[in-house]
Amino acid sequence: MPVDENGNGKKRCRRLSVSLFLLLLALQSALATPLAAMDLMEAYIRARQHDPLFGSYVHEHEASRTLPAQGRSFLLPQIQAYGSESRYYYDSAPSYYRDFDSESLGVSLKQPIFNVSRFYEYRQHKVRKNMGDARFVSAEQDLILRLAEAYFNALAAENLLDLINAEKRAVLEQREQAKRMFQAGVSTITDVHDADARYDSVLAKEIEARSNCDVKRLALQRLVGDDVTGLNPLRDDAPLGLPDPERLETWIEKARENHPLLKSYAYRISYQEAELRKNEGQHWPSLDFVGGYNKTNTNNNLQTNRISYGSVGIQLNLPVFSGGYTVAKVKESRAILEKARMEYENALADITQKLSEAFLAVRDSVSRIDALQTARKSALTSLKSNKMSLLAGMRTTIDVLNAEQDLQDVLIRLLQARYDCLLNSVRLKAYSGTISERDVHEINGWLQTAAAQ
Repeated sequence: MPVDENGNGKKRCRRLSVSLFLLLLALQSALATPLAAMDLMEAYIRARQHDPLFGSYVHEHEASRTLPAQGRSFLLPQIQAYGSESRYYYDSAPSYYRDFDSESLGVSLKQPIFNVSRFYEYRQHKVRKNMGDARFVSAEQDLILRLAEAYFNALAAENLLDLINAEKRAVLEQREQAKRMFQAGVSTITDVHDADARYDSVLAKEIEARSNCDVKRLALQRLVGDDVTGLNPLRDDAPLGLPDPERLETWIEKARENHPLLKSYAYRISYQEAELRKNEGQHWPSLDFVGGYNKTNTNNNLQTNRISYGSVGIQLNLPVFSGGYTVAKVKESRAILEKARMEYENALADITQKLSEAFLAVRDSVSRIDALQTARKSALTSLKSNKMSLLAGMRTTIDVLNAEQDLQDVLIRLLQARYDCLLNSVRLKAYSGTISERDVHEINGWLQTAAAQ
């Protein structure tokens, strides 16, 4: 019986060891899964957390939200408390002047009643807060655009590398076939040399494509902050179509209404208009309510009994002459206001130009995709015919290699057209000021899931 118990114990230990080993493998696989592929939405979430440029706008936005309270303070009461304690020493004075300790305590209040400059300064702070909101929305949209460009540029580089690897395998197969046919005496050494040259050329293309793929991944990694080991590819049936709406004028009108950068420039105009009114207001009188309460034991450097008193009143300040400063400041404000208006017009023209380019690029890309899909079918048919003719002795190896190259060129151009269409669609929404996280969700649905892969 003891022997059986020891044997059962050893079996249980082995089973436990195997179970632990399998559990460790499962945990390792589970931990490795998130790094296997990253979709666009996951990349967007990581970019919002990691990208330092967007992070700087987050803190700028937090700061701008305090501006209305700062501006409101100019219209609210200003209360100050003060106190002093001094020692008076008399070197030469009448006999009734005696050294003493002076004490003084008080509080003062000042409430603006009429002050044009203060009112427009308050408005300026509210406008600056609106400018901060617009800049933050612009930063969010810019992050989506930068991320989409980095993600799909990296994905396009991966797809291009896959195409070149497929071409390398096809050329290698053709080279081996050329060698076999030469050894069989049905082809010349020229066919072998042509295949060798084409294979060496493909190897050079592979090195270039692999380097480009690494560069694009590093650009994406800079945004998301994590090692990019895999990306979800674009589905073949992704809905890449014409812009909706199909009129460029509609997109330009959308940009006028929604683009946060244009809103920011419009707010600059409002800010400078308030600046002009504020400086013109320095010609106007200001009226304040003032009050105070004091306790002291000193009057005209003489010690008195401790007294307490309060005061209330109206204070009027009337500017008479400031050496020409106010007049010059008003002229400066008018010039800066015109500058702000010109900057708005320039920004509108720049956005309209970019918007038009993206709109036309999307439309052209759709036409290119349709034409290249037809060209792909023709190139596949041509390659198949050349291969059959080679076996029949009617074509040479170089004819097949040329057909392979034609097919490869069509596939690369089709790949580029698809990504051009996608990225220009993203740019079109970004330049119109309508892109949002909802678009990231929508485009993310165009990618293959891990299960589909």
